[in-house]
Amino acid sequence: MQKVVPFFLLILWFFTCRDWWYHVILIPIAMYSFQILNVINDEAQTFDEVEIYYVIPIMMIIIPIVYFIRIKLFDKHVYGIDLEKIDAELAEYERKEKELLEENNK
Repeated sequence: MQKVVPFFLLILWFFTCRDWWYHVILIPIAMYSFQILNVINDEAQTFDEVEIYYVIPIMMIIIPIVYFIRIKLFDKHVYGIDLEKIDAELAEYERKEKELLEENNK
């Protein structure tokens, strides 16, 4: 019961959270799920000792995703950098450069 209540509260928080970092909540959810499975498993002799090793691969996926989301949000909203505008501007420069090269080759 001590593991089930926070597990369900974290799941509820994950589905109702509107913040950009809500994917980070998956890490404690994964930890609690492994702990619950370990408690249910009759053959397990140790509890709450090795679950972190099972969560590390999940963390290796979730943390970079959240970090890249953060970078994208900060670039767009805090620093005012819009990558689509920059790409459009670079495409325009490339088009003008091609036109100049074509004019010089004639």
